[in-house]
Amino acid sequence: MAATSSSLRDHVGSVLRAAPASKWARALLVLVLVVPTLASAVYMWIMWDPEVYLKHIPVAVATEDVGAVSDGKAQNMGAEILDNLVSSGDLQFHRVDSAEAVRGLRESRYAFSVVIPADFTRNVLSVTDPTPHPARITVWYNDFNGTLGPAVANSVVAEAQSKIAATIGKQYAAQILVGVNSLGSGLGDASQGATQLAQGTTQLSDGFGQFSTGLGQAATGAAQLSAGAGQLHTGTAQLADGANQLVAGTDQLGTGAAQIRDGLDQVLTPLLATLDPTGQSASDPDSIIGQLTQLRDGTRELARQLTDPKADYRAGVLALADGGNQLRDGAAQLDTGAGELSTGLQQLVDGSREIGTGVSQLGDGAGQLDTGLRDGAAAAPHIADTNASADMFAQPVTMDIRNQEPSQLVHDGDRAHKVLAGGAGPIIVVMGSFLAAIVLWMLLSPLRGQSAGSPWRRAARPVLCGAIVGGLCGIALAAAAAAYAWSIGWSPQNWPAMAAVIVLVGISAVVTAQLFVVLFGRVAGSIAAFAFFMFQTFAFGGVFPAGTTPLPFQPFKDIAPMTFARRAIIRADISLYDTMFWVSIVVLALMTALALAAMIGVRYLRTTDLRVRNSSPIHSRSVQRV
Repeated sequence: MAATSSSLRDHVGSVLRAAPASKWARALLVLVLVVPTLASAVYMWIMWDPEVYLKHIPVAVATEDVGAVSDGKAQNMGAEILDNLVSSGDLQFHRVDSAEAVRGLRESRYAFSVVIPADFTRNVLSVTDPTPHPARITVWYNDFNGTLGPAVANSVVAEAQSKIAATIGKQYAAQILVGVNSLGSGLGDASQGATQLAQGTTQLSDGFGQFSTGLGQAATGAAQLSAGAGQLHTGTAQLADGANQLVAGTDQLGTGAAQIRDGLDQVLTPLLATLDPTGQSASDPDSIIGQLTQLRDGTRELARQLTDPKADYRAGVLALADGGNQLRDGAAQLDTGAGELSTGLQQLVDGSREIGTGVSQLGDGAGQLDTGLRDGAAAAPHIADTNASADMFAQPVTMDIRNQEPSQLVHDGDRAHKVLAGGAGPIIVVMGSFLAAIVLWMLLSPLRGQSAGSPWRRAARPVLCGAIVGGLCGIALAAAAAAYAWSIGWSPQNWPAMAAVIVLVGISAVVTAQLFVVLFGRVAGSIAAFAFFMFQTFAFGGVFPAGTTPLPFQPFKDIAPMTFARRAIIRADISLYDTMFWVSIVVLALMTALALAAMIGVRYLRTTDLRVRNSSPIHSRSVQRV
């Protein structure tokens, strides 16, 4: 074993002696060693499929959905979706409230969080409202918990979104079908109303038939009126004939009266003139002269009344004859026509009553039809904003992605062009510090100072001097990484505390790399340190989120200084000085101390072994020959 160890040291020493002494040559050697290894590691990351470990990813799920009422039934789709997600077992789900989902993600207890808002069900059911509101689910990421966390979660979120969309799409379909059923029910009521409307129309037709019959009867009455008018005409004709005969008789009487008048005038006028030449005796009605005078005058008046159309009697007889003729025609027509008209109108009234009954039933049927159609229309879905509703049907739920600490941001709206952001700060500081420490020891000697004094002094002094120089450089490198992170937006809440953590991280990174170089030499040690760095990269949680670490790399999570450096930096970033923070600080300090102790111990053993070898005769003779 001792021979093998000596042979390895001699081989490593020969390699070191053959290595170029120029700093530029060393830098070129570093690039030749580091770049291919880094490219290989990146290729491994690309080919690695973390979805195999999805069931180990802790995810917080929360719902604030207050639900809503649909078709008289209370619904809470947020709770249903949450139950479906948890029951699927695709991830390690933790039911929490929304505050814990957000806070726990920031404090690195979860890889990402899903929060369903209070108005989720209400917005889902608003698809047919005049102003529909898209249903959203908030998905929270935090790149502090792994820069590939969103990429790992995207497939899970997409699948969950597909399942949720299917659930909501089913709800949409049910909502539309309920509306269609209500519309069908309303149309059924409208159909019954239409049936009653048809029956009323039939009755209306019957009423109009009766109305037609009444009109026929009115025609019959008109015929009877015509017959009565004929009879009246016959009677009035007889009256007219009698009146005409009266006029003729009057004419004859007038002729006779005129003759009598003329005869009397011829006799009495001379006689009276002889008997009473003065005319005074005519005023005495009792005298013979007075009576003869009255006889003459009365005969004259009688003849005038019978012959003069202007005389009262003859005018009355003529008027009687004319009025009789008119009365004959008018009275007969009025009496007969009025009677028949009364009968016809009565029949018309009876028919109109039946029409009224039919029309009333028609109105009732029309009212039921209107009510049924209104109810159906009210129950049926009414989509006012077709574009918005169509968008909701096409994409029932929108995932509102939010990143508490994004490591990249889209530049100028071009998703193909992204720039680093503040969320990359912790990983830049941690990975930059540890990688820079490896490069540092490729360029500098890990051991400094003279090896004088006791064995322990000779072992410890070069290690500690190298650690001090390297530590100062490591602090500067870590500070430079932090400055770059600050330039892209990283802004811890407490810079003094963060500065102290960065100092510890820089020292820890340098001492860890120094350990490998001291143990295995500059070339082999640098390669070993870089290999350990790559193992840490897989395990420390800054790239892949918790739970997705490949099985071969999982043991490195608890022995990797980068794990505790990341935890300390994240806790200092959010000013959370809890147990994890202090444990991380103590572990980093302890690992640094153990690394220094290991280097000193190895140096002590090597120094002791070298002194024994130098004191042996064989080694003395070989030295003399050289």
